Amino acid sequence: MIFGSMGAFWLADIVNPGFNPVGIMILLLIPVLVIDLLYPQRELEQLVALIDPQPIEEDEPETKISGDLVDPQASAKEAA
Repeated sequence: MIFGSMGAFWLADIVNPGFNPVGIMILLLIPVLVIDLLYPQRELEQLVALIDPQPIEEDEPETKISGDLVDPQASAKEAA
């Protein structure tokens, strides 16, 4: 990986500066591969299961507020 990115920078210096982003992308891929080796998919699924991502439900009473967004006919029926 490192030699590939060095080769891309070398080509950017000689042939075309467009190879600079290629070298940078190859270098930025190294931490991703290291994390993938350190934490396999099975371990990540276990960690996510420990977190228990469930939304918090709040008990709020459903009250309608008068204003521009309230239908006048519906609020007249509720008042009656």
